[in-house]
Amino acid sequence: MTATEAGLVVNVENETGPFGNVLYTVTLGPAIVPEEETGAHTIRGQAFSPDGGTVEFSGGGVWRSSGPNQRILKHITQLASGQRTFAVDNFDLVKNTAYGTVYALE
Repeated sequence: MTATEAGLVVNVENETGPFGNVLYTVTLGPAIVPEEETGAHTIRGQAFSPDGGTVEFSGGGVWRSSGPNQRILKHITQLASGQRTFAVDNFDLVKNTAYGTVYALE
């Protein structure tokens, strides 16, 4: 994790089922309303599927605090193949862990 002027930048590696191993970077923008602990984020990454294919993706959404140093992210991504997905991710910023669920939109 790196603190920048744009917000916290978090690099993640996750296994996501049919999309395979996914490497991505999330930039958590500053809280829009600090006392509500919620803001916007962007995501960019690449998936390495079990069959050997790769696909890049990018997108954005919103984050909210779910506890001390924890965030829930909800975002829509556009894959280079044209497919769109919706994901809900749970981040623990201290433990540097993330898990979530990805849903195909099309």
